[in-house]
Parts: sequence; structure tokens; C-alpha cells
Amino acid sequence: MADRFLMIDGMSFLFRAYYASSWGGSIRQTSSGLYTNAVYGFTKMMLDYVDLVKPTHVVAAWDVASRETLLRTQWYDGYKSNRVEPPLELIPQFDLVKDVTAAFAVPNIGLPGYEGDDILGTLSTRIADAGHEVVIASGDYDSLQLVSDKVHVKILKNGGKHEHYTPENMLELRGIHPHQVVDFKALQGDASDCIPGCPGIGEKTAIKLISEHGSLAGIYENLAALTPKMRAKLEEHREQVFISQKLATILRDVPVELDHDEARWQYDENTAIAKCEELEFGPTLIRRVG
Repeated sequence: MADRFLMIDGMSFLFRAYYASSWGGSIRQTSSGLYTNAVYGFTKMMLDYVDLVKPTHVVAAWDVASRETLLRTQWYDGYKSNRVEPPLELIPQFDLVKDVTAAFAVPNIGLPGYEGDDILGTLSTRIADAGHEVVIASGDYDSLQLVSDKVHVKILKNGGKHEHYTPENMLELRGIHPHQVVDFKALQGDASDCIPGCPGIGEKTAIKLISEHGSLAGIYENLAALTPKMRAKLEEHREQVFISQKLATILRDVPVELDHDEARWQYDENTAIAKCEELEFGPTLIRRVG
């Protein structure tokens, strides 16, 4: 019988939980002054997605490196160069959230130089190849390149909602297939990650080009069929477009290991409840844990 793995994009959950709870200016703290709003929200979201997905196994993937030490920064110095320091209240919660997931016996997996997406890409591919199901929960549309028959993606939306992506509905919802996500981003770029793309090509044009020619390689093989203006853009920025493709590609061969038994969704209630009580999560959440 196939197992079902819920793979959590840790940073997506944590940042979303922080900003959702701090929006009104009230940031949750313990009686000793420890900030816990992001960790509390993360825990609630994790339990919500466990209820929704009903996994046999749960894993949390993390970024563990500074921008300067990322592999992609070596490829392109401008990568994520717009990132600012996280809020002071959030910084101590980066380690605290891993204490919480550990209390629920959820493996925390990350590797210096790589991003959480690369961990998700590597493990989801391995697990799917072994015949199991994977549901990735993330706020990052990059993850859509991982969608396959065995790997589905839930993109987090505001208000606790999400969009569920499968190979069958990708074209309807996004206008492209999973294998075209990287090429789409290579053309459009991504301002949030400082991936340059091709200047002057937006979402609609990128989708149109990929739909007509199938891939980035297909577009460049058929430059003569494009308008002179479009051809000139793509020729001028060819190198930039292909480095953008490389930056946007989630790696699937990161040297990380996962013990399936350790990832099984079963935890010691006393350990998890003790951690929630230590962080003063309150009776509503604690009742869910027990």
C-alpha cells in the first residue's frame, strides 16, 4: 500500500504565519516575553494540513543558508539581492519552530547552500519514484514544476485557503504544464527573487510563447517566426534568459537523506503537549494535539 507524504515548505509556513498574526500589530508573546506568534501559527497550519491531507508521513524542509552562501548566488550575484533582514520578533522563532516540529516527531531537513525548494524537489522525486504519494504545501509557485501523477502541490493563499494543483488542472489554472514552469519563469523573471528574465516579456506573452513553441528551446529554434521586435528582445537577452532558467530550476539531486520511519506521522502526545504548554499556546490548540 502506498504511503502519503505531506511535505511542508517550512519558510513559507513560518513567514505566512508571522505576517498573518502581526498584521494588526498584536504579536503573541509568552509571559516571559518570548515571541511565539509565527511558531503558534505554523503549528496550527501544520495541524490543519495534516487534517486536510491525512498523511502517513510528514516532513518539514528548510532554507538553512544565508543568501551569500547559496549555490544560486554563485551562478548569479544578483539572486535574491533585494532581501531585507527579517523582523526582530521573528528571528528567534527560526530555531524555536524546529523545536516544535521535533516535538511532533517531524524531521527538519535542510542543507547549507541549498534552498527548501531543492529539498522538496529531491525528496518528493525520490518518494514518488518509490511509488508513494506526495502533497507539497508551499506558498511558492516555483513548486508547480514538481507536479506529477504522484506529486500534487497546494499553494497557500490568504485566509487559510489554498489552490490544489495536479497534472490535470495545471493547464486550466495556470495556462502551462508542470514541465513548462521553469521556462515560463525564465522569460517572465521573478522580481521577488531578483531573477531577471527577459525585459519586456510579461505573464501573458510568456504563456503565449511557450504555448506556441512548447519550450524555451523551441522558442529560440523558431526566432524567425516571431515579430522583429520580439526576436530582438530574445536575442539581446539570450544569456540572461538562460541563466534565469537555471536559477528557476528546482534541484532534484541534493545530497540529503530521509528515514521514512522517522517521518511517520506519529508523535508522543505528552512530549508535544509539554512543548505547547511551555510556549503557552492555549487550550484550543493543545486540545487538538491531545
